[in-house]
Amino acid sequence: MRICTFSLGGDPRVGVLFGDRIADLTLSFALSLTDMDPLEALETAEEIVAPSCEELLDDIETTEGIAESALSALKILRRKKQPLAFDGMPIVFDPESVEVLPPVSEVTLFCMARNYVAHAAEMAKSKIAEFKDELPLFCFIKPPTSINGPYDPVIVPRSMKKLDYELELGVVIGQGGRNIPVEKAMDHVGGYTLINDMSDRGNLRLSGDNRFIDWFEMKGPDGFAPTGPYILLNGKGVDPHKLRIKLWVNGELRQNASTGDMVWKVDEQVAYLSTIATLRPGDIIATGSPAGNAASWGKFLRPGDVIEGEISKIGRQKYEIQAGRPVYTIL
Repeated sequence: MRICTFSLGGDPRVGVLFGDRIADLTLSFALSLTDMDPLEALETAEEIVAPSCEELLDDIETTEGIAESALSALKILRRKKQPLAFDGMPIVFDPESVEVLPPVSEVTLFCMARNYVAHAAEMAKSKIAEFKDELPLFCFIKPPTSINGPYDPVIVPRSMKKLDYELELGVVIGQGGRNIPVEKAMDHVGGYTLINDMSDRGNLRLSGDNRFIDWFEMKGPDGFAPTGPYILLNGKGVDPHKLRIKLWVNGELRQNASTGDMVWKVDEQVAYLSTIATLRPGDIIATGSPAGNAASWGKFLRPGDVIEGEISKIGRQKYEIQAGRPVYTIL
Protein backbone atom coordinates (compact mmCIF):
# COMPACT_ATOMS: atom_id res chain seq x y z
CA MET A 1 0.00 0.00 0.00
CA ARG A 2 1.46 3.36 -1.06
CA ILE A 3 0.61 6.92 -0.03
CA CYS A 4 1.77 10.30 -1.29
CA THR A 5 1.27 14.05 -1.10
CA PHE A 6 -0.22 15.89 -4.07
CA SER A 7 -1.89 19.15 -5.03
CA LEU A 8 -4.42 20.26 -7.60
CA GLY A 9 -3.19 23.83 -7.47
CA GLY A 10 -4.26 24.38 -3.88
CA ASP A 11 -3.33 22.97 -0.50
CA PRO A 12 -1.43 19.68 -0.22
CA ARG A 13 -3.60 16.57 -0.02
CA VAL A 14 -2.76 13.02 0.99
CA GLY A 15 -3.25 10.44 -1.71
CA VAL A 16 -3.35 6.65 -1.82
CA LEU A 17 -2.38 4.68 -4.92
CA PHE A 18 -5.34 3.06 -6.65
CA GLY A 19 -3.68 0.96 -9.30
CA ASP A 20 -1.39 3.42 -11.07
CA ARG A 21 -3.57 6.45 -10.22
CA ILE A 22 -3.73 8.72 -7.18
CA ALA A 23 -6.90 8.77 -5.09
CA ASP A 24 -7.64 11.52 -2.58
CA LEU A 25 -7.51 9.58 0.69
CA THR A 26 -9.94 11.77 2.65
CA LEU A 27 -12.60 11.87 -0.06
CA SER A 28 -12.19 8.16 -0.82
CA PHE A 29 -12.63 7.32 2.85
CA ALA A 30 -15.72 9.56 2.99
CA LEU A 31 -17.04 7.48 0.11
CA SER A 32 -16.85 4.39 2.33
CA LEU A 33 -19.15 5.94 4.97
CA THR A 34 -22.28 4.79 3.20
CA ASP A 35 -24.60 5.17 6.21
CA MET A 36 -24.08 8.96 6.25
CA ASP A 37 -25.21 11.73 3.95
CA PRO A 38 -22.34 13.35 1.92
CA LEU A 39 -21.86 16.37 4.20
CA GLU A 40 -21.74 14.27 7.36
CA ALA A 41 -19.44 11.71 5.67
CA LEU A 42 -17.04 14.44 4.58
CA GLU A 43 -16.94 16.07 8.02
CA THR A 44 -16.33 12.67 9.65
CA ALA A 45 -13.59 11.78 7.17
CA GLU A 46 -11.84 15.08 7.74
CA GLU A 47 -11.85 14.41 11.49
CA ILE A 48 -10.48 10.85 11.11
CA VAL A 49 -7.98 11.12 8.26
CA ALA A 50 -4.79 12.98 9.19
CA PRO A 51 -3.94 15.78 6.72
CA SER A 52 -0.27 14.82 6.18
CA CYS A 53 1.80 11.71 5.56
CA GLU A 54 3.86 12.48 8.67
CA GLU A 55 0.79 12.22 10.90
CA LEU A 56 -0.55 9.16 9.07
CA LEU A 57 2.75 7.32 9.57
CA ASP A 58 2.58 7.88 13.32
CA ASP A 59 -0.23 5.29 13.49
CA ILE A 60 0.29 2.78 10.69
CA GLU A 61 -2.38 0.37 11.92
CA THR A 62 -5.12 3.02 11.77
CA THR A 63 -3.81 4.38 8.47
CA GLU A 64 -3.90 0.95 6.85
CA GLY A 65 -7.50 0.48 7.99
CA ILE A 66 -8.49 3.87 6.56
CA ALA A 67 -6.73 3.16 3.27
CA GLU A 68 -8.27 -0.30 2.96
CA SER A 69 -11.76 1.14 3.47
CA ALA A 70 -11.08 3.87 0.93
CA LEU A 71 -9.74 1.46 -1.70
CA SER A 72 -12.63 -0.96 -1.13
CA ALA A 73 -15.14 1.84 -1.74
CA LEU A 74 -13.38 2.76 -4.98
CA LYS A 75 -13.33 -0.86 -6.14
CA ILE A 76 -17.09 -1.10 -5.62
CA LEU A 77 -17.64 1.95 -7.82
CA ARG A 78 -15.34 0.56 -10.48
CA ARG A 79 -17.07 -2.81 -10.38
CA LYS A 80 -20.43 -1.06 -10.84
CA LYS A 81 -18.90 1.03 -13.65
CA GLN A 82 -19.83 4.22 -11.84
CA PRO A 83 -17.76 7.44 -11.89
CA LEU A 84 -14.92 7.50 -9.34
CA ALA A 85 -16.33 10.52 -7.55
CA PHE A 86 -17.64 11.67 -4.18
CA ASP A 87 -20.78 13.80 -4.25
CA GLY A 88 -19.99 14.71 -7.86
CA MET A 89 -16.32 15.56 -7.18
CA PRO A 90 -13.62 13.53 -9.01
CA ILE A 91 -11.36 11.82 -6.50
CA VAL A 92 -8.99 9.72 -8.64
CA PHE A 93 -6.34 11.36 -10.83
CA ASP A 94 -3.59 10.45 -13.24
CA PRO A 95 -0.22 11.41 -11.68
CA GLU A 96 0.50 13.62 -14.71
CA SER A 97 -2.64 15.70 -14.05
CA VAL A 98 -1.68 16.74 -10.51
CA GLU A 99 1.40 18.17 -8.82
CA VAL A 100 3.08 15.33 -6.96
CA LEU A 101 4.90 16.86 -3.98
CA PRO A 102 7.56 15.35 -1.72
CA PRO A 103 5.67 12.91 0.53
CA VAL A 104 7.07 14.64 3.65
CA SER A 105 8.60 18.09 4.01
CA GLU A 106 9.72 19.72 7.27
CA VAL A 107 11.62 16.70 8.54
CA THR A 108 15.18 15.67 9.35
CA LEU A 109 17.14 13.79 6.68
CA PHE A 110 19.61 11.38 8.23
CA CYS A 111 22.05 10.20 5.54
CA MET A 112 24.18 7.11 6.02
CA ALA A 113 27.58 7.10 4.31
CA ARG A 114 29.26 4.12 2.62
CA ASN A 115 26.71 1.51 3.54
CA TYR A 116 27.07 -0.74 0.48
CA VAL A 117 30.15 -2.90 0.12
CA ALA A 118 30.76 -2.17 -3.56
CA HIS A 119 30.23 1.59 -3.14
CA ALA A 120 32.54 1.73 -0.13
CA ALA A 121 35.16 -0.07 -2.19
CA GLU A 122 34.85 2.23 -5.21
CA MET A 123 34.99 5.40 -3.11
CA ALA A 124 37.87 4.16 -0.94
CA LYS A 125 39.73 2.75 -3.96
CA SER A 126 40.50 -0.30 -1.91
CA LYS A 127 39.69 -3.99 -2.00
CA ILE A 128 36.28 -5.19 -0.83
CA ALA A 129 36.65 -6.30 2.77
CA GLU A 130 34.46 -6.81 5.82
CA PHE A 131 33.39 -3.17 5.97
CA LYS A 132 31.27 -3.66 9.06
CA ASP A 133 34.51 -3.97 11.01
CA GLU A 134 36.37 -1.31 9.05
CA LEU A 135 33.61 1.29 8.71
CA PRO A 136 31.40 2.04 11.71
CA LEU A 137 27.98 3.59 11.16
CA PHE A 138 28.46 7.15 9.91
CA CYS A 139 25.74 9.75 9.42
CA PHE A 140 25.46 13.30 8.12
CA ILE A 141 22.32 15.47 7.98
CA LYS A 142 20.76 17.41 5.11
CA PRO A 143 18.51 20.41 5.89
CA PRO A 144 14.76 20.19 5.12
CA THR A 145 15.29 22.81 2.39
CA SER A 146 17.21 20.21 0.38
CA ILE A 147 14.01 18.17 -0.08
CA ASN A 148 12.79 18.44 -3.66
CA GLY A 149 9.78 17.06 -5.49
CA PRO A 150 10.25 13.78 -7.38
CA TYR A 151 9.56 15.43 -10.74
CA ASP A 152 10.77 18.98 -10.05
CA PRO A 153 13.96 20.29 -11.70
CA VAL A 154 17.09 20.67 -9.59
CA ILE A 155 18.47 24.18 -10.14
CA VAL A 156 22.26 24.52 -9.89
CA PRO A 157 24.76 27.31 -10.66
CA ARG A 158 26.47 27.05 -14.04
CA SER A 159 29.80 27.06 -12.21
CA MET A 160 29.04 23.68 -10.61
CA LYS A 161 31.23 21.15 -12.45
CA LYS A 162 31.11 18.01 -10.31
CA LEU A 163 27.42 17.40 -9.58
CA ASP A 164 26.79 13.85 -8.40
CA TYR A 165 23.78 11.61 -7.71
CA GLU A 166 23.22 8.70 -5.32
CA LEU A 167 19.82 7.03 -5.35
CA GLU A 168 19.02 5.47 -1.98
CA LEU A 169 16.25 3.68 -0.13
CA GLY A 170 14.66 6.14 2.27
CA VAL A 171 13.33 4.72 5.54
CA VAL A 172 10.50 6.93 6.77
CA ILE A 173 9.96 6.94 10.52
CA GLY A 174 6.45 6.14 11.73
CA GLN A 175 6.13 6.17 15.49
CA GLY A 176 8.89 8.35 16.91
CA GLY A 177 11.28 7.25 19.59
CA ARG A 178 14.57 7.60 21.42
CA ASN A 179 17.06 4.89 22.43
CA ILE A 180 15.15 2.31 20.41
CA PRO A 181 16.38 -1.29 20.89
CA VAL A 182 17.34 -3.11 17.67
CA GLU A 183 14.65 -5.73 18.25
CA LYS A 184 11.96 -3.00 18.35
CA ALA A 185 13.40 -0.80 15.59
CA MET A 186 11.18 -2.08 12.76
CA ASP A 187 8.09 -1.18 14.83
CA HIS A 188 9.15 2.45 14.38
CA VAL A 189 9.43 2.26 10.58
CA GLY A 190 6.40 3.78 8.87
CA GLY A 191 7.40 3.07 5.30
CA TYR A 192 9.92 3.39 2.50
CA THR A 193 10.53 5.94 -0.24
CA LEU A 194 13.12 7.10 -2.78
CA ILE A 195 15.70 9.77 -1.97
CA ASN A 196 18.52 10.97 -4.20
CA ASP A 197 21.44 12.19 -2.10
CA MET A 198 22.97 14.70 -4.52
CA SER A 199 26.42 16.19 -3.98
CA ASP A 200 28.62 18.98 -5.30
CA ARG A 201 31.93 17.16 -5.26
CA GLY A 202 33.67 20.30 -6.46
CA ASN A 203 33.10 21.48 -2.88
CA LEU A 204 34.69 18.42 -1.31
CA ARG A 205 37.22 20.69 0.43
CA LEU A 206 39.41 18.10 2.06
CA SER A 207 41.73 19.48 4.73
CA GLY A 208 45.47 19.05 4.56
CA ASP A 209 45.44 15.64 6.21
CA ASN A 210 42.34 14.51 4.22
CA ARG A 211 40.32 13.77 7.34
CA PHE A 212 37.73 16.54 7.27
CA ILE A 213 35.01 17.15 4.68
CA ASP A 214 32.50 20.00 4.59
CA TRP A 215 29.45 17.74 4.23
CA PHE A 216 27.00 20.67 4.49
CA GLU A 217 28.51 22.62 1.60
CA MET A 218 28.80 19.49 -0.52
CA LYS A 219 25.37 17.97 0.13
CA GLY A 220 23.14 20.64 1.72
CA PRO A 221 22.11 23.00 -1.12
CA ASP A 222 18.42 23.56 -1.80
CA GLY A 223 16.89 20.79 -3.91
CA PHE A 224 19.72 18.32 -3.34
CA ALA A 225 17.38 15.59 -2.07
CA PRO A 226 14.71 14.69 -4.66
CA THR A 227 12.27 12.62 -2.58
CA GLY A 228 9.34 10.37 -3.43
CA PRO A 229 7.00 10.12 -5.20
CA TYR A 230 5.44 7.50 -2.93
CA ILE A 231 5.80 5.93 0.49
CA LEU A 232 5.37 2.17 0.59
CA LEU A 233 3.80 1.48 3.99
CA ASN A 234 5.70 -0.91 6.22
CA GLY A 235 3.03 -3.57 6.10
CA LYS A 236 3.11 -7.32 6.41
CA GLY A 237 5.34 -8.97 3.82
CA VAL A 238 7.36 -5.83 3.02
CA ASP A 239 11.09 -6.61 3.24
CA PRO A 240 13.30 -3.50 2.80
CA HIS A 241 16.29 -5.71 2.02
CA LYS A 242 14.69 -7.32 -1.05
CA LEU A 243 14.28 -4.29 -3.30
CA ARG A 244 16.04 -3.33 -6.51
CA ILE A 245 17.54 0.16 -6.93
CA LYS A 246 18.11 1.51 -10.44
CA LEU A 247 19.17 4.92 -11.72
CA TRP A 248 19.52 6.20 -15.28
CA VAL A 249 21.14 9.37 -16.63
CA ASN A 250 19.79 10.30 -20.06
CA GLY A 251 18.66 6.69 -20.46
CA GLU A 252 22.02 5.16 -19.49
CA LEU A 253 21.77 2.74 -16.56
CA ARG A 254 24.28 3.89 -13.93
CA GLN A 255 23.13 2.23 -10.69
CA ASN A 256 21.66 -1.26 -10.40
CA ALA A 257 21.81 -3.01 -7.04
CA SER A 258 19.87 -4.86 -4.38
CA THR A 259 19.10 -3.33 -1.00
CA GLY A 260 20.18 -6.70 0.37
CA ASP A 261 23.77 -5.52 -0.15
CA MET A 262 23.60 -3.04 2.72
CA VAL A 263 26.39 -3.41 5.27
CA TRP A 264 24.28 -2.07 8.14
CA LYS A 265 20.63 -3.12 7.95
CA VAL A 266 17.58 -0.93 8.52
CA ASP A 267 16.95 -1.99 12.13
CA GLU A 268 20.58 -1.33 13.05
CA GLN A 269 20.46 2.15 11.50
CA VAL A 270 17.22 3.10 13.27
CA ALA A 271 18.50 1.88 16.63
CA TYR A 272 21.86 3.62 16.24
CA LEU A 273 20.46 7.01 15.19
CA SER A 274 17.91 6.98 18.02
CA THR A 275 20.74 6.83 20.57
CA ILE A 276 21.89 10.23 19.32
CA ALA A 277 18.71 12.07 18.36
CA THR A 278 14.98 11.62 18.87
CA LEU A 279 13.43 10.22 15.68
CA ARG A 280 10.13 11.88 14.74
CA PRO A 281 7.27 10.78 12.48
CA GLY A 282 8.20 11.57 8.89
CA ASP A 283 11.95 11.78 9.45
CA ILE A 284 13.85 9.99 6.68
CA ILE A 285 16.93 7.81 6.90
CA ALA A 286 18.72 7.66 3.54
CA THR A 287 20.24 4.22 3.97
CA GLY A 288 23.32 4.66 1.79
CA SER A 289 24.13 4.51 -1.89
CA PRO A 290 25.00 1.45 -3.93
CA ALA A 291 27.85 1.61 -6.44
CA GLY A 292 27.66 3.58 -9.67
CA ASN A 293 27.62 7.25 -8.72
CA ALA A 294 28.86 9.91 -11.13
CA ALA A 295 32.28 10.16 -9.49
CA SER A 296 32.95 6.47 -10.10
CA TRP A 297 31.87 6.76 -13.74
CA GLY A 298 33.80 9.98 -14.26
CA LYS A 299 30.61 11.42 -15.76
CA PHE A 300 29.28 14.25 -13.61
CA LEU A 301 25.85 15.76 -14.18
CA ARG A 302 25.34 18.81 -16.38
CA PRO A 303 22.40 21.14 -17.06
CA GLY A 304 19.99 19.38 -19.39
CA ASP A 305 20.68 15.91 -17.99
CA VAL A 306 17.60 13.88 -17.07
CA ILE A 307 17.82 11.59 -14.04
CA GLU A 308 15.38 8.73 -13.52
CA GLY A 309 15.45 6.65 -10.35
CA GLU A 310 13.39 3.62 -9.45
CA ILE A 311 13.06 1.33 -6.47
CA SER A 312 10.97 -1.78 -7.03
CA LYS A 313 7.54 -1.84 -5.35
CA ILE A 314 7.82 1.85 -4.39
CA GLY A 315 7.94 4.04 -7.47
CA ARG A 316 9.94 6.07 -9.96
CA GLN A 317 11.14 9.68 -9.96
CA LYS A 318 12.29 11.73 -12.93
CA TYR A 319 13.76 15.22 -13.02
CA GLU A 320 16.06 17.49 -15.01
CA ILE A 321 19.16 19.40 -14.00
CA GLN A 322 18.72 23.08 -14.86
CA ALA A 323 21.17 25.96 -14.69
CA GLY A 324 20.29 28.98 -12.63
CA ARG A 325 21.92 31.88 -10.85
CA PRO A 326 21.83 32.90 -7.19
CA VAL A 327 18.96 35.28 -6.47
CA TYR A 328 18.55 37.36 -3.31
CA THR A 329 15.32 36.15 -1.69
CA ILE A 330 13.31 37.41 1.27
CA LEU A 331 10.89 35.00 2.95
